[in-house]
Amino acid sequence: MYRAAKAKNGTMSHIGLRRERKRCIERRKLSAYCERTGPLRAAGHKTIGGIEMIGEKDKLSRRKLLASLGVTGAAAIFMNSSLLAAKAGNHGLSVINAAYGPGDVEECNPLHRCRCRKTTIAELRTNSSPDADTLYFVADRGKEGWFVYDPGDTASADNTGTIVVSAAGARFKRVIGDEPLNARWFGAAGDGSTDDTAAIQRALDTVPASGGSVLVPDGVYMINALVALKPNSNTNLLLSPAAILKAIPNAANLYHIVNVINKDRVTIQGGTIMGDRNEHLASTGEHGMGISIRSSRNVTIRDTVIRDCWGDAIYIGIDSGSNQAACENIQILHVTCENNRRQGMSVTSCIGGLAFGSRFIRTNGVEPQSGIDIEPNEGDAVRDFSVVECDCSDNKGSGIAIYGTTADNARDNLLEGNVCDRNTRGIQIRGASYNKVLYNSCSGNTDMGIRVGGNTKTGKNQYNQFIGNSMLGNGTKGIVVEGTSATDIGYNLFQSNLCKGNQNEGINLTHARYCLVTDNQCDGNQFGIRLVGATCLHNDVSGNLIVRNRYGLQLWESSYNKLQGNICNDNMQAGLWLRNKSGWNQILSNTCIGNGQEAHNTYDNLLIAEMSSYNTIQMNTARKGSGTVRPRYGLNISDAASSQNFAINNDLLDGGETASFLDAGTGTITASANRL
Repeated sequence: MYRAAKAKNGTMSHIGLRRERKRCIERRKLSAYCERTGPLRAAGHKTIGGIEMIGEKDKLSRRKLLASLGVTGAAAIFMNSSLLAAKAGNHGLSVINAAYGPGDVEECNPLHRCRCRKTTIAELRTNSSPDADTLYFVADRGKEGWFVYDPGDTASADNTGTIVVSAAGARFKRVIGDEPLNARWFGAAGDGSTDDTAAIQRALDTVPASGGSVLVPDGVYMINALVALKPNSNTNLLLSPAAILKAIPNAANLYHIVNVINKDRVTIQGGTIMGDRNEHLASTGEHGMGISIRSSRNVTIRDTVIRDCWGDAIYIGIDSGSNQAACENIQILHVTCENNRRQGMSVTSCIGGLAFGSRFIRTNGVEPQSGIDIEPNEGDAVRDFSVVECDCSDNKGSGIAIYGTTADNARDNLLEGNVCDRNTRGIQIRGASYNKVLYNSCSGNTDMGIRVGGNTKTGKNQYNQFIGNSMLGNGTKGIVVEGTSATDIGYNLFQSNLCKGNQNEGINLTHARYCLVTDNQCDGNQFGIRLVGATCLHNDVSGNLIVRNRYGLQLWESSYNKLQGNICNDNMQAGLWLRNKSGWNQILSNTCIGNGQEAHNTYDNLLIAEMSSYNTIQMNTARKGSGTVRPRYGLNISDAASSQNFAINNDLLDGGETASFLDAGTGTITASANRL
């Protein structure tokens, strides 16, 4: 029978009828459930709907009842009440009221073998006569769920969320099943003013050692970052999309909103973690972290926004205590780190890791101000860490930096397919070796696209690979090697990069040795490719397309290099130019056509000048082209101080407007002649 409320006129209201119908339906669902799990069953051990039906004389033990509740989820009868409450927050309707209305006790089985009672946490704590055969439904908003009395437990502590202890010592335990622990069960308010640190930590500490999850529902949860939230091993901290963990403003130099220290298998997923940079109570310091991961393994951060931290959004390093092990296998997946003050992410000690599909943007405030900074401390190492398909743009420092502090403690790392645009520097690799930088965009940076060099800790930078990157419209240089006569920068590969429209060099090697620069396109820069310095030696510049720059391919005081098979066309001044004591170089099989575009009959296709001596110039092709602005000479050895150059077998026919070949040098060797 439906018991419906009556309207003021004595008739049954439509609202009351619908409410009573819903109550009746839910009672029938619960009765059907208890018939399947209750103590009396039909004879014959039949199976109906996957549930074993035992004989009438076989009573279902309390343990089996609880196991059944855990598997099927008693709360699912009432539309998964705990999760519903989590989503609804403090504004959600009590699910038990929707089912029962104001009634207190329901017999949920035709045989009256189990009972369900609506109650509150406060009532459980004052319950002086607990019943082991009763399911207690706690209806406190945000804490809804089923509890049972465990008469065999006299020791468990009250954690407010899953264990409630009455004044008489009775332990009531929440029936959870497979659902995560809800931070609101443990007293987290999420109202933007309450300190929720202890409540969420209670939830985290309740996760069993075997593993489990804590759900933080929508809301703003104020966190004491001087204490921090500390997940244990085998824990998933799940933040709903509109959940925010916000640091309570402090004046400290160092803090962590979430601190994963010496743990294994931890996941942080979803929501937002927000620092206090806009409310910080001091003006100094730089180490207020959103998430710190120290001496931990198999940690994943996924789908989380971390913003406005006084220091770094994410810090990956070592425990400063007794266990100073490197982190291992850290995964940063689809994370956004935005408007943090020092770094988007710092990686100082990690063996194996991945940042994928994430954003590290708008870092600004205090140096280094990079999107990602891979920078091991002395004694630590970062190896096999990959940054793939991330957006590291609009940072005050570098988009991505790898900064070694010893000869080989930042090595075997991969940067691939990232966007590093509109920073001061796109990517920089300094004092680091054996790294790969592949297919990244480094465009529109105020300084350079890619910077390679030593640093104050170590001058060694070797065996790095820079392949397929795009450097477009940077404020100074596309790719630059910034060495000195004291650094050891060598054996690096620069291949198939696009360097276009940069204010200075497309590719610049300064004091570099044994580097291979091949198959690059340098278009519309001040210099296409430039080698500089007396210790810029033994480099191979081959097969590059160098067009429409002001200067094509130039050597400045650089010797013992090989320039072979490059196409240097339509540059504003010289196509290929050796200057200022550049000697003993091999200039082989290059093509220079239509250079000198800045002024007619003024500049040259190939120019050897300013004491550049003992160079081999062989098998090159020079043509003046068919444009209205044409170069002066095909090959010009322009001064007497440029001596003993070996210029043979060059095809200089119709190489310049004035002449194909001008030899003003001393002792030039043309024994096999040239085609003029």
